[in-house]
Parts: sequence; C-alpha cells; structure tokens
Amino acid sequence: SPGYPTEVACCNAAYASQASGFCFSNLPSPPTMSPTDVGGLDVYYPDYTLSWLDGVCTNARPLPSGRPTYDTPLACCKAAYPGQISGACFAELPTPPTSAPTSSDFTAYPGQISGACFAELPTPPTSAPTSSDFTVDFWYPDEDTPWAQAGCKNTLPLPLRVIQNSDPNRRYSSQILCCKGNYGGQFSGVCLSQLPSPPTLSPTDEGGLDFWYPDYDTSWAVATCLNTRPIPFSPGGRPTYSSDLECCQGAYAGQASGTCLAALVNPPTSAPTSSDFTVDFWYPDYETAWEVAMCLNTRPVPFGPGGRPTYPTKRACCQGAYAGQSSGVCLGLLISPPTMAPTSTGGLDVFYPDYTLAFGEGQCINDRPLPSGRPTYVNKQMCCSGAYGGQSSDNCLCDAVGVCFSCRCGSEADRVAAGGCPDLTCS
Repeated sequence: SPGYPTEVACCNAAYASQASGFCFSNLPSPPTMSPTDVGGLDVYYPDYTLSWLDGVCTNARPLPSGRPTYDTPLACCKAAYPGQISGACFAELPTPPTSAPTSSDFTAYPGQISGACFAELPTPPTSAPTSSDFTVDFWYPDEDTPWAQAGCKNTLPLPLRVIQNSDPNRRYSSQILCCKGNYGGQFSGVCLSQLPSPPTLSPTDEGGLDFWYPDYDTSWAVATCLNTRPIPFSPGGRPTYSSDLECCQGAYAGQASGTCLAALVNPPTSAPTSSDFTVDFWYPDYETAWEVAMCLNTRPVPFGPGGRPTYPTKRACCQGAYAGQSSGVCLGLLISPPTMAPTSTGGLDVFYPDYTLAFGEGQCINDRPLPSGRPTYVNKQMCCSGAYGGQSSDNCLCDAVGVCFSCRCGSEADRVAAGGCPDLTCS
C-alpha cells in the first residue's frame, strides 16, 4: 500500500470524501468540519441523491468522488439540469434572478400557453406574445401521434426527445422537408395537407402519376392497375410500369376475369389470338397427378412470379419436370415425341441405383425411363461402388464384376463354370 509522510497527508489522500470523518478525527489536532465563509466548498456539484426533476446543486461537504464541479450554482444548474421542468435547481439559487427572464436564463416553460410562470415574476412582461414565443426555427416529426395521422411541428414546448437529440438531421429547416423526410408514402397525406400551400392531389394531364402500379388492396382476381394519388406504398414497395397495359401484363397475366385488361383506356376489341390464351413459356401441371401430368402454356397462369419453374419449350419442361415419368405422358404428347426404344447397350448410357429393391439386394441398372432425381454413373461398377459401397452381400458388385469379385458371388460351381477364379480362395 502507498506510504505518506504524515497522518494528515494520508487522510487527505486516502479518505478525502469519508462521510464519517473518522480518519481526520483521529489526528492530534483534527480540523473542524464547519463550512467555509461561503457556506461550504468553493465549488458546486449536482446532488444525485435526488431525482432529476427535484435535483439541485450544492456545495456541502464532503465532495462525492467523481462528481462534476462548477464555479457557481447557476453554472451548475445550467449544465446539470437543462430543461428541468420543475425549475427546482434555479429556485434554490442563493440569489435567484428577479429580472424578466431571457431565453438563456430559463428553458423550463417556453411557450407555456397559460403564462403562469411569467405571471409570477416580480415584473412580468406586458406585451402580447409573438409567434417566436410559441415556436422554434426548425421543424420536427410529431412522434406522439400515430404515423398515419401525424405531421410535423415547430411548436413549444419541445418534447424531451427533441431537446436531448440535437442531431441536425432530425431538425428540418422547412415543414415540407420534414414531411418528406419522415412521412414519405403516408397514405392519408396528413403531413402534406398541413402545409400552408399543400400540393393538390388532382391528376396530371395524363390522368394521374406518370407510372402505373398494381392494386394490392383489391382481390387479385378482380384487381386493376392504378396511377392515382396518394401512392399507397413506399419507394420499392410495389412494381411500377410505364403504361397500364404493361402493368396488366406484368402483374395480372392469366387473370381469368380479364378485369385489368377490360379497364384499359383502349381495351383490345379484336378476336382473340393464340397469345390471348397462351403464354410464351411452359410450366408443369401441378394440379394433375405427377405420373399422368404434362406441361402447359395455357392462360390463366395458376401461380405468381417464381411460383413454379418455367421452360422455353415443352420438351425442356417435360425433361426437367417429368424426367423418369414411367407413363411417358408428358413426352408422349409432344408434336414429335421421342421413341422409347432402348439404345444399343440395352438402355440408357448411364447407370443408376434401383431403389425398388432392398439395399442388401440392390443393383445398378440403365433401364428407361430415368427416375427423377436419381444419381447417375458412367458405368455399372462405379454405380455399385458409389451407391452400394456398404452392401455386405456384394450383390451389386457381383452383378457388375462377376462371380470372381468375392466369395459371396454365386457358388463354387458358378466360379468353376466361369473358368475359375485364380485370385480368389474360398473355403
């Protein structure tokens, strides 16, 4: 532990803030604890034993460790209790100000509608208040009101959050900038409607906005595209299109009711062509059992964007969505369906595991059609090693390599009939 030349030096260094004063009381000539001529310490500090609303500044001994200090009680009140609604700190000043307050002297009741605070002054102001008595020179969002009904304010008194947050990005030089920064896309339009000269919502020469968007507030089957104000979404919230036709084609392709197209300024009136009943891509028919399903390109499309895989041709769709379909329905309905005759090797040019057999009896085959999702190998032996490597019966490799692969392949008579297996010794 540290050493000191005298006992008083030790008390001063180690126990300066000791509330009991025990260390000093043990000195041969202990100092008196009476306050100085100015009533205590020559500095002031905030009294943290009180709540902030009731807080005051004091110079009472001892000075708590780590407490900020100020030269005067007024400086302490201004620094430690700015905006204190109760005014408790200023009220405790040895010589409270008696002149009419300035904005720098009092910050507790700016904009007080009743005027009660000013009325209690020894010489209250008599002039009628101006707008500056009730407003500030910036705008802030009204976060005490639900967003859909809120606007921007510049009135006093300021909410505590505005006082505490002096970020200039949250204080706006004009009401319209505040509305744009905090209420963009507000469906009700309340904030903009409170402007001295609010923008009109009447449509432009083209009938409204210069783009179109889908009406997600109406059931898809009977919805249309709109370009009306106010916009019911934030930027990026919905797809937009340069024309109503493009919007209908992009957002309501396959709409059975035809409501969107019928609502066009110039809806198509000619007899329908194939494009009126079909789309330029193919998709699998998930409404039909897989084994007998096929690929379609008919309208209405029964899914939204990304809801099903799509293919540029019917053949590509059948190969992608119905590979391995044993009935062959999808490929069979092509204009020029492929023949199902086996290749010269007796089937496909790849091998795959036969999952219709138990694992211990499993083998690799190349029969058509290839089941969907089945792993394939370039030859039968690789297929057996990859798919049945843990097969204790060696059934697959016995079929792929022959009876000489292991003693579990066939009988001794089978090995003799095959010409013997010189590299194999079976007991």
